[in-house]
Amino acid sequence: MSEQAKIHDAILLVAGVGARLRPLTDTQPKCLIEINGVPLLIRLLRQLHEQGIQHVALATGYLEAKIRSCVAGHSNLPEVSFCPNPNYSETNNAASLLGALPAVAGRPFILCDGDILVRKSGWLKDLLADSRGNILAMISPEEMGAEEMKIELGEDDRVSALSKGLDPAKSAGESVGVQIISADFYDVLRERLEAMSEDERANSYYEDMFADIMGDAHPFYAHEIPVSSWTEIDTLEDLEVARQLYASWQDTPEDSTPTNN
Repeated sequence: MSEQAKIHDAILLVAGVGARLRPLTDTQPKCLIEINGVPLLIRLLRQLHEQGIQHVALATGYLEAKIRSCVAGHSNLPEVSFCPNPNYSETNNAASLLGALPAVAGRPFILCDGDILVRKSGWLKDLLADSRGNILAMISPEEMGAEEMKIELGEDDRVSALSKGLDPAKSAGESVGVQIISADFYDVLRERLEAMSEDERANSYYEDMFADIMGDAHPFYAHEIPVSSWTEIDTLEDLEVARQLYASWQDTPEDSTPTNN
């Protein structure tokens, strides 16, 4: 990757209510749920900072003051800006992403869902070094359910379809909610999100927009990561799986390194 194309910015989507994690999310956003004493958000911010990300825009909404307080109380973080979505309870992540886009001002960036636990291993570095343009990180699990955002691939690992409704038997894997967005795609992304916000798609997900426009002019490429290096936390059951997965990572010196408060 050329010097001009290096990625120094990120957008993290942390506006949601996290209703399926109640009662834990009655008093805190789900991005502040702790694994081994460290909030998910703080862990991800530090991991991004370690890989050269200098600025992170947080697309906030639910209990934003708690997120601001948490960020202010921790060190070893990149610069953080806050981009509140005042309509977070009535919209989905496409609206939150649109509100955060001005913070990255046409630069390439990494886009992450805020409810993920990521292993402190080399795949994030490899993803940021992928120079093919727009990238979707994916895993290839043995089984995929109805709720997974499934991916079909064409030649050269180009994403040909992206939808929860795809046939698992024909899908190469599932999206993990981590994407690289190229500078060339920024204006298209902004324009499409603005159009969605003005019609019946205002309550859509950003993945829906990606699925609509990926093609010859705006290709996305899949970047496969190890299944055991990532998990998403949507429910209390997911949280228990995440804690067990994190415990399994402590077998390696890199992952067992303490995280500073």
